[in-house]
Amino acid sequence: MNVGVNARILSAATLRGWNRYTLNLLNELPALGVHPILYSDQALHPTHLARLPAETFTVRIAPPMWYARWEQRWLPAQLRSDGVALFHTPFHFGMPFFSHCPRVLTLHDAIDQAERSEAPLGERLAVRSQLTNLYRWIARTRAHHIITVSEHARGELIEHFGLAPARLTVTPEAADSHFHAEISQRERERVRVKFALSSSYIWYVGGYESRKNVPFLLRAFAEAALRDVRLVLAGDCESERNELERLTHALQIDDQVRLVGTIEDKDLPGLYAEALCFVYPSRHEGFGLQLCEAMATGCPTLAARASSLPEVLGNGGETFTLHDTAELSELLRRVSNDTEYRDQLAARATARSTQYSWKRTAAATVAVYRKAMNRT
Repeated sequence: MNVGVNARILSAATLRGWNRYTLNLLNELPALGVHPILYSDQALHPTHLARLPAETFTVRIAPPMWYARWEQRWLPAQLRSDGVALFHTPFHFGMPFFSHCPRVLTLHDAIDQAERSEAPLGERLAVRSQLTNLYRWIARTRAHHIITVSEHARGELIEHFGLAPARLTVTPEAADSHFHAEISQRERERVRVKFALSSSYIWYVGGYESRKNVPFLLRAFAEAALRDVRLVLAGDCESERNELERLTHALQIDDQVRLVGTIEDKDLPGLYAEALCFVYPSRHEGFGLQLCEAMATGCPTLAARASSLPEVLGNGGETFTLHDTAELSELLRRVSNDTEYRDQLAARATARSTQYSWKRTAAATVAVYRKAMNRT
């Protein structure tokens, strides 16, 4: 079965939630009888294509043109020419208004809509923002079926966009396969040397936008007063670096906090595995893929009791309130000082990680494809 996939998100080299989701689906779909045809108006980045099984997909790159023309004219014409059975946009936009085939959309969350009031008025009224809203409206309204990644996200999509529950199917995400592989002592030592991590450390990796709530983690860490423990923060945080450094200085923990920047994918499993724990203080997520990554490596995992995080974590770790820092501070002290408790959390994380699999997610996605095809 030929399935068209909007793959333009793979044109940039970055590897975060939406393109991880896209790549993992593309890896698994061929084993289920699906031949993906990848469409984009820009060249796809070779590092992403190298992650896919050879000769299991086809790439179609449009000649230079305005985005709207690509989405609404070139794309549906090419879908018909290629004889695809179904078209899937694995992120929030990029859907033709009309096509000869059924259309499936993945909406990972309703965060933009839920937190829209917090954005500056000028930003909300900007032409670029209005165009983005239009493209997303087209995708939501023209999709025959919508996939989302958690029950929490499903509820928010129904609440904020008025989507009919019958149009929505939940297919959870999962950690990439290399997070489940055994991590050797040599690999553990390699990442410690590479990032100069000689001490025990608490680990965070992710974004630094307001909802990620990293300052809350800094305050809780300072309150925990763990003299011989470091807090290591990873991710592209250049635009927030000055603010974070001011806060660490005000909290008098400058010498304990490390900002290590963007991490290569190959280094992530070892960094999770060597940490005392992974902490995710985000106040709003559609899923929370880092929880799956942490649990897959057997890393004790702590997550905010907010949005989708308790649903994803299950009994694989501990949650903490965001009303104040006391609960997280106590968890940090206990994880750092109680080896038996830390081992229990690691075992719970490993057990929970078996509940998530890209093979199962891909199979559920193909079931959605067939459902959409049978309804049109």
